[in-house]
Amino acid sequence: MTLFTFLLACGNPNGLSYSGHSTYDYFGFDGERVWKYQSEDPETSYTLVVEKTDYLFADGTETVTFEYSTEDPQELLGSVTWSSNTISGTGIAGYIVGDEDVSFDETIILATSKMVTGAVTETVTNGVTFTSTMVGEESCQNNWSADEWECLHFTLEASEGDYPFLGEYWLANGWGVSIFNVDGGAWRSAEDWVLIGATWEPEG
Repeated sequence: MTLFTFLLACGNPNGLSYSGHSTYDYFGFDGERVWKYQSEDPETSYTLVVEKTDYLFADGTETVTFEYSTEDPQELLGSVTWSSNTISGTGIAGYIVGDEDVSFDETIILATSKMVTGAVTETVTNGVTFTSTMVGEESCQNNWSADEWECLHFTLEASEGDYPFLGEYWLANGWGVSIFNVDGGAWRSAEDWVLIGATWEPEG
C-alpha cells in the first residue's frame, strides 16, 4: 500500500469513494496571466509581479514558466518553470535566478492530481529529496477580492540546499497562488506575499 493510499483509507473508514481534491485548477496555468503581490513585511516595500511567459504542451505534459520581477522600477528577479500531467501531477521542473540555471532530472511534485489532507509526496532528483505536504483546505485572505477564498495549503521542503521555491503556498481554485512564502531566492521576504491583483485573458 502506498503512503497516499494509506492516508486515504484512514480518512474514509466506511470505504467511501472520495479521492481528494482535484488539484490542477488551483495552479492557474490556463490563459494569459499576471499576478501582483505585496509582502506583509514592512521592510519589503516593492510590489512583486509574477507573469506567465512561456507555455508548451507536448506528449501529454504542460510546461509553464513564470517570471518574477519588481514592479517599479521593473527588474527581473528570476523564473520558475512548472510541469503538469495527469499521471504524476504538478510540480517544478527548473528555475533561473542570476547565474543559476537549473533543470531537475525529475519534476519536483508539489501536488498529485488528487490529494487529501495530510497527503505527502516525495521526489528524489539531482541528489536531493523534496517533500510536499498538503496541509489541508483553509480559508485564505487576499488583498484584492472582497471575498475570502478557500485555498489548498501546501508546504514544500528539501533535505538540503537553498531553492527559490521552498516554503508554503495557499492556492485558490481558478486563480492560482493567493499567498506564499519562500525560504530563499531573490524574492524571499520575512513575511507572506499576499495577492493584491490579478489579470486573466483567454489564450488566442
